[in-house]
Amino acid sequence: MGSWNPPGTIVSHELNILLVGPRRTGKSSTGNTLLGQGSVFDTRGGVASTAASAITAGHQVTVIDAQGWGSSQESVPRDEKIELMRALSLCGLGGPHAILLVIPLLDFTEPERRAVERRMELLTPSVWRHTMVLFTCGDLLRGKGLSAEERIRSGGPALQWLMEKCRYRYHVFNNKASVSGEKDGKKAGGKQEQVIELLGKVEDLLQENGGWHFSLHMYQRMEEEWCRREQRLRAQLQAETAVGGVRTNQTTAETKINMEQRSETEEEDEEEEGDCPRKGQAKVEERNRGEDEEEGERMELSSLSSEEEEWDVSSDSGGEREESDDVKTGLMAPFRSNGGLRLALSPIRRPEATKDRKTVFNAARVN
Repeated sequence: MGSWNPPGTIVSHELNILLVGPRRTGKSSTGNTLLGQGSVFDTRGGVASTAASAITAGHQVTVIDAQGWGSSQESVPRDEKIELMRALSLCGLGGPHAILLVIPLLDFTEPERRAVERRMELLTPSVWRHTMVLFTCGDLLRGKGLSAEERIRSGGPALQWLMEKCRYRYHVFNNKASVSGEKDGKKAGGKQEQVIELLGKVEDLLQENGGWHFSLHMYQRMEEEWCRREQRLRAQLQAETAVGGVRTNQTTAETKINMEQRSETEEEDEEEEGDCPRKGQAKVEERNRGEDEEEGERMELSSLSSEEEEWDVSSDSGGEREESDDVKTGLMAPFRSNGGLRLALSPIRRPEATKDRKTVFNAARVN
């Protein structure tokens, strides 16, 4: 790593700046302009990543010129990945304070956009927080009489995407400008003035990030931690959703069971209500049958009592009457089928009354 410190320069603090971008974009020339020297970096291209430092505009500036990448859109070649990681390691343990993506202020096409996206993805999505677009070929823009804002507004979707990624942080460089800014008697933005303005924007970018430089390992660890947290949150959410689904299913099943039990109870109640009239009618019929049987028994007893009275007052002889009474007594004795009523009324004969009548009859015969 080379360095060049002009004598008598007061240094405020150190800045590490990483230059990345495609080939033939003026990236190495931009590094030379930043350091304020002739040819620290080889502008012919194709060389490996290189680092150099110098004191410029009151800052100790270290510039790392990463090897330019190709135009591959779908995948990044292995050698380009290695060179990009090597350039990042040249920034030291702290990493770069700012990453300058060098792009010509010309037509930025969709294939170029995809190539940039594939390379920047290697440095994690957080790299865009530390990235600023450095447009080269500012002299061509001035020749057309356009400002940088007008050129950006008239750019296509690819350029708008790039601006949004970098949060519209950009700077325009004219690497062909003179050091003093005087050319053909006209006042123009000199290299020194461009460098001072650029370093001021780098300071603002550093302040936006809280003074933090870009650290690939730090962001990788952060992203890993974020991924783990996201996975835990997703697993927790899925578990809660599953538990809620189980509870919902249980509640639904319980509700269904309760509804079925209620339906069965209602059906049983309806059946009981339907059976009640039939049961009541059966009870009434049974009670009526009992009353009919009792009435029949009473009528039978009345008939028997009448017959007995008729036999008592008949004018037959005593022997016949006794035989009749005996027969009647023998015939009546078995009729005790209904328990209490027949037993209570048996025997049917009236022995005392019959004896008295026999005595009277015998007395009459003697006389």
